[in-house]
Amino acid sequence: MAKTKTAAAPAAMLGVELLENVTDLYIRVSTTEQAEEGFSVEEQEARLRSYCGAYGLIINAVHTDPGYSGATLDRPGIKKVISDVKAGRCKKVIVWKLDRLSRSQKDTLILLEDVFLENGCDFVSIMESFDTSTPFGRCIVGILAAFAQMERENIKARTMMGKQAGLKDGNYYSGRTPLGYKYERQASGKRALIVDPLPAQAIKEMYRLYSSGRSMAEIGSHIREKYGLFLNLGRTEACGAVSRVLQNPLYCGRVRYGSQEYEGKHEALVTAEEWQAVNNTIQSNRKEYNRQYVKSDGLLSGIIFCGCCGARMSICKISGKGGTKVKKYVCYSVSKANAAMIKDPNCSNRRGYFPIVELDALVLEEIKKLTLDPAALDALIAQNKTEPEPEQELFADRMAELEKQAARLLNLYQTGVVEMEEIQERLGAIKEERAKLQRTMEELEPAGKMSKAAATECLDSFAEIVESGDGEALYNLVHSLIEKVVVYKRDVTIHWKFC
Repeated sequence: MAKTKTAAAPAAMLGVELLENVTDLYIRVSTTEQAEEGFSVEEQEARLRSYCGAYGLIINAVHTDPGYSGATLDRPGIKKVISDVKAGRCKKVIVWKLDRLSRSQKDTLILLEDVFLENGCDFVSIMESFDTSTPFGRCIVGILAAFAQMERENIKARTMMGKQAGLKDGNYYSGRTPLGYKYERQASGKRALIVDPLPAQAIKEMYRLYSSGRSMAEIGSHIREKYGLFLNLGRTEACGAVSRVLQNPLYCGRVRYGSQEYEGKHEALVTAEEWQAVNNTIQSNRKEYNRQYVKSDGLLSGIIFCGCCGARMSICKISGKGGTKVKKYVCYSVSKANAAMIKDPNCSNRRGYFPIVELDALVLEEIKKLTLDPAALDALIAQNKTEPEPEQELFADRMAELEKQAARLLNLYQTGVVEMEEIQERLGAIKEERAKLQRTMEELEPAGKMSKAAATECLDSFAEIVESGDGEALYNLVHSLIEKVVVYKRDVTIHWKFC
């Protein structure tokens, strides 16, 4: 979990124009480096503060990323550093060692060229004794970044080899403790999975209930009520959790790596025969779902509309090749199936017949794309973004006014007109009000729209629900994500619920 420490100097409180000697300190340690001497958060911070004291630098903020790998820039602390640099809150960024910033040559150069230098901010690495305020320093950074990346790739290769060897020996590797088990430290110093009695009993009951014909949605509700598990999950997400449990070979004593499985050292909760029987049923139900549910009921019932007259579309049997009847979505104004639903008796959308299996598959493919590409979700949200409400604009105006007030107070301090003690209380009040406004603005979501977080939760459960073959859960997920689908002739437009 990233943490940010604010120094006594109030420069870190707000985005303002700062002096050349104001700096951010950045600290990172990966999990494997936590215990190494000289790499701990406290040790790095002590050395960075000593450096700033020696050179008379003012510390704007200390940003840390404990337990984060340097392989990517997807780290809370480094994102705050980037934000400070772009906002002009600091003119230097100091790290203990170059690979604390990043172990990727590409990411290091992007930070240097597109973030630090682009915004007039220098970068200093104490251990390598250089800074980017000189051409030589920028050259050395590029060279050392290449070595840092090579070392990261070597570490990755060694870690992978060790993990593969451990899996073959039956060891379990994962960032999360599996439900039904807990870790216990062995005499050898290594961790081992042991059975956690209560959740283990819930796991066994899941297999028993599914074998008796209960659906995954019913099992999820039962386990929540009886054992208090999945309480933070909605109905759809709980169904996905049950699906993952039932299909995980860990519970019959196996450990999986990619497509390979090995005999595990841990105690199994169900027999191999019970596990296989349950998974055979899951596969059978999935095929039955593909054969019946999508082809008959239609995932888009109730949310599909004609793009010509605006009427809803219903499912009708239309003659196909060879005289066979195919179920398709048809505009009510065209089918005349329900007089009350007709919008325009002369609707021209007579070629807007989509076999329901074809259109449902098209929509599911679009949902799948969002699960595989988070950038696509961001692009849709940006595309659907509405103009800010007047109330939001008022909050934004007040935020801007607070920025100006803080800037004026700091300018008075920097020019020696007032002492820090005279303005510190006012700056603290400004910071507190700004934080409250920020929280309020974040909570203001357009009415009737799904938040990005809620959309992401639904998308995360998509694969498991499809695999489980639970048609009802898939229907609910589609209707949670999509406001309506508009069809005109062969053109299909999906209107998403998220903003």
